Amino acid sequence: MVPNTLSFAPALDDFLTLAAILAKPKSVGRPEYGILSRKYKTPSLSRGWAADVDAVLATFDDLGLAGRKVVLVDIGGYFATSVDTIAARFDGNILGVMEGTENGAAKYEEHGDRKTPVITVARSPLKLPEDYLVGSSMVFSIEAVLRDQAEILQTRSATVVGYGRVGSSIADILRGRGINTVVYDTDPAKLAEAAARGFQANVRLDDALERASLVVCATGQKAFDLRGFGMLQSGCVIASVTSADDEFDLSVLEKGYVREPVGDNLVRYQENRPGGRHFFLIADGNAANFLHGAVIGPAIQLIEGEKLRAIKALIDGEVPPSNGHLPGLSHRERREVAEIWIEHFL
Repeated sequence: MVPNTLSFAPALDDFLTLAAILAKPKSVGRPEYGILSRKYKTPSLSRGWAADVDAVLATFDDLGLAGRKVVLVDIGGYFATSVDTIAARFDGNILGVMEGTENGAAKYEEHGDRKTPVITVARSPLKLPEDYLVGSSMVFSIEAVLRDQAEILQTRSATVVGYGRVGSSIADILRGRGINTVVYDTDPAKLAEAAARGFQANVRLDDALERASLVVCATGQKAFDLRGFGMLQSGCVIASVTSADDEFDLSVLEKGYVREPVGDNLVRYQENRPGGRHFFLIADGNAANFLHGAVIGPAIQLIEGEKLRAIKALIDGEVPPSNGHLPGLSHRERREVAEIWIEHFL
């Protein structure tokens, strides 16, 4: 639930029938949810529900989808483990899944090839403007939270965990703001790219965190567990690009740490022992840029247009098999989307 959902959901409903909106749990308190829930059905969403085929089919039945052709528009790989079984047991036709995020695409790929078509826009060049602007909005929100605590961004040294498209944008922006920034990733190719672009690239997480007083996580794949949290320097501030349940295992902190909110958007975790370390989580580990609306301007409509075109590919049965990697649109199809976007927004 972000500002653009107010445009994208009705657009889907114009072209198709929007049977329901399943809002990410951490975003149901946002004003967009209140507006959209008055017009559309909004069943509850959780990863447990999405993995439970019986529960999903019961929801589909409640929505009156029996005998219908259905496209699942996913943001985060919710149906990665269950979609084939859902399709096999559904009293209708699951045309496929359109996945919008790199995190979600990776989840589908982890579970191998499947019979149900899945297409992604996560790796499209049309997403590059959005990725860069998400990085900008992340840095803006981090700085705003620090200023609320009478701190400035430039007093800290940064580590970016995850050098994908958003993580690399964040690293560039932080360095451009004069902040010493190092990078960690588990992918050697991404580390090589970071090093070629002049960053100190670390192959070990503990080395990357050795001097960090600001850590930005952009992996979507449980960047920190108890061992990772134990590597943090006392007083470190941590921000995430995605949901806390995707990026962190916060359950490991329940016994050894005391949790204390220190502001509207900052939570302090203190080791439960004399003289213990402490660190801070912006938005308690959820996407920091959501604190300020996650607004990135018209660039979001570029990738939303590609999502619509990818959904059409599912409807037309034009999605090739994955062969280990999720397919996307062709260069020609993306060019057509970009031409329409330029006509409307430039």
